[in-house]
Amino acid sequence: MGEQQQYLDFELKIDDLGGGRYRATVIDMPLGEGEAQVSHEFTLPFEDEELTRILAILGGRLNISIAERMRQARVFGETLFNVVFGGPIYTVYFSSRDRARTVSGLRVKLALEDAGALASLPWEFLRDPAVDYLALSRTTPLVRHPRRLVIRPRPKFALPLRVLVMVSSPVDMPPVDVQAEWNNLQVATETLRANGLLELELLADASLRTLQRKLRAEEYHVFHYIGHSTYDAETGQGMLALEDPLGGGGSYPVRGEDLARELSEENTIRLVVLNSCQSAVAHDTDPFAGIASSIVARGIPAVVAMQHVIREQAARVFSEELYRSVADGLPVEAAMSEARRAISHAVGGIQWAVPVLYMRAADGMLFDFGQDQRAAALWRDRRVQIGLAGAISIVALLLGLLLFGPDNEPPPPPTPAVDLAIDQIEVFPTRPAPGQKVAIIVHVTNRSNTAVGPFSYDFREDVLDNSLSFVGEINGLSAGDTAAIYIPHAFSWWNAFVSEVRIDVKNQVPETDEFNNLARYPVVTNGDPFEITFKALPGGTAIQHSMPVSSTTFAAWGFRLEAIAGEAGCEAVIPWIVVDGDARYLGTGLPEESGRCTGAGLALVLERDSVGGVSLTLDPGQAAEYTLVAFDPAHSEIERVTATVGAGQDELSIVSGEFAVPLAVARAELQGGGGVSTRVTRLVLFEP
Repeated sequence: MGEQQQYLDFELKIDDLGGGRYRATVIDMPLGEGEAQVSHEFTLPFEDEELTRILAILGGRLNISIAERMRQARVFGETLFNVVFGGPIYTVYFSSRDRARTVSGLRVKLALEDAGALASLPWEFLRDPAVDYLALSRTTPLVRHPRRLVIRPRPKFALPLRVLVMVSSPVDMPPVDVQAEWNNLQVATETLRANGLLELELLADASLRTLQRKLRAEEYHVFHYIGHSTYDAETGQGMLALEDPLGGGGSYPVRGEDLARELSEENTIRLVVLNSCQSAVAHDTDPFAGIASSIVARGIPAVVAMQHVIREQAARVFSEELYRSVADGLPVEAAMSEARRAISHAVGGIQWAVPVLYMRAADGMLFDFGQDQRAAALWRDRRVQIGLAGAISIVALLLGLLLFGPDNEPPPPPTPAVDLAIDQIEVFPTRPAPGQKVAIIVHVTNRSNTAVGPFSYDFREDVLDNSLSFVGEINGLSAGDTAAIYIPHAFSWWNAFVSEVRIDVKNQVPETDEFNNLARYPVVTNGDPFEITFKALPGGTAIQHSMPVSSTTFAAWGFRLEAIAGEAGCEAVIPWIVVDGDARYLGTGLPEESGRCTGAGLALVLERDSVGGVSLTLDPGQAAEYTLVAFDPAHSEIERVTATVGAGQDELSIVSGEFAVPLAVARAELQGGGGVSTRVTRLVLFEP
């Protein structure tokens, strides 16, 4: 069975702030108390109609190709992840995930009871663009984790795992083939039952009264429901369509709360599986009014429910792998990931995201069967596998003797094993200011007995951004040697980044281990001003010659520069970076002639978040009057400063700290000069 899997917790709480704004807060993580309560605010980047269409696609309500449905799932999942895990949250998430490698992984808990409309989103599609869907990996299981609930103790059980099955098919509802559903579940669990790991029992009828009596009389560990369920958006109540306890075969609507009351009476029920559409839907304002949430609110440690209709084949594969994994002793969240991947392999598409796990158990271990029982069950379950493996080994041995006997040549010696590995990444200084030139040192070792090379490498400032920041190549590396790669860089904003370095990106070196060719390093910039002296471009490239400035020149640093035409004949004026000996300054000129129209104004336009102030240092060569105007994101003027700038380098500033009301500057314009050449030697942006 192996050792019990253990997880570290990363709990993220989503709060609806109103007006379309939300806040994500990390309320639990394995990085210590000093890192607690990391948060950031966000808005969903979807219009209402667009989101409605996306959810219809993901829910199977729009008839499109499987490939397009999978593409939409990926785009939605990555977009949601980038928005919610933005800012410093991704940095602490990455660091938490890295620390969790010492155990089984990082359990990602979502607290959605105050998330408003976001509670009903299909969070199971959360996808880290640099890795994969969180919910598909046993190293990052995804759990919906309501916080205001009762925690029940974990009793000790004896195998087999006893599952009570209810299949409901009222005569006044679309028919459910009870016998077929029961047969499907039996087929899915046949091996488990044969090996004493699991036992199924079908209720005589699907009424709440019969369930009450059965649970009172016998001990079960799991309740498995197959049938219809609905969700009333007006009342916020989830309803199961059970059978009338007084007979007649008609439907009898049962609230999730009513079912939860019966299940919670018996402490042996530890897991509830609801194979019915909309059983996972929750109300915007009352997160405990849905069926699954009602059950977990009453103390049931874990509830698996469906967001919408799950296909028969997917349900069968899911049930088989879920129960097998739980009986093998996996935590329920790990079992969910295994079951999801089984659906992905066997069925394809995005049906793996239909099941949702609500969990309140502290560690996901729902059942304590004892190691002796588990070991005996495992031996029964794997005797056939061991026998088959032995037979294959014998066949392979005989085949080898036939192919490479005394009269045949032996195979050529194996190619020497080659392995390049990133050992360490260092950043100096460790907390740089935005725009500050830093040294990134990457230590790469050739862990083989033969020389290799050449091979390429690249650097990405942030794994959430697809653009590369630096590309290079190493000519070669001797056996056992280590090379230190130097990468100059300047981080682009006040932010938390997870930088990424890759080696041998063109696969020039055949290696035994490709996984150690990628390494990531979290970097958090400090709050110092972002100072730009026009000596280097984003990425650290030095400016050697005068050059025109386009809208993309400083895009990596989150802003663009525009020239403001003032005199006739200068309508085509653009910004220029002028190199004059050792001097560097930002000026203006015509596209093909930097020496004309040099007295135009300049505009700084923020394409990221707004800043808390702007400061310009000017050296016009002679005294002139200038005006610096600041505009907020709504294009309203918020501040204006006018001053006479002398022949030396004088400063013209609009900074948040100088005013009673904090500034949110999205655009700043430098006006005036009276025909004197515009020369900005330094631009400083201040943290919002």
